[in-house]
Amino acid sequence: TTPLLFEGANEAPYQRVAASVKVPMYGCDCYAYGLLAAGFCDLVVEADLKPYDYMALVPIVIGAGGAFTDWDGHDLVWQGSVDAIKNNEYQGEVCAAGDAETHKQALVVLKQK
Repeated sequence: TTPLLFEGANEAPYQRVAASVKVPMYGCDCYAYGLLAAGFCDLVVEADLKPYDYMALVPIVIGAGGAFTDWDGHDLVWQGSVDAIKNNEYQGEVCAAGDAETHKQALVVLKQK
């Protein structure tokens, strides 16, 4: 993962989050969620994902006491059909945090205009 993947409507929210954290990390992919679940990082924000990129990670983060939603704070849901993928009928922007308060703060920053 690279900051260059955040483009269009996703670029400004990402830039706000990156400016709000102490150390933005890149290129971690699924390893970032392991770090999050183990308490070695506080937040993972990604965009332009497909459900198969993140759905298996949801119970790991939630089970470790974290929160994992889309950028609007909605629970992530699996829409398991080829048509859903083809028609972009899935949540591609995700926000995972090690605790509810950090998650809440990240969503506020993501939603700022």
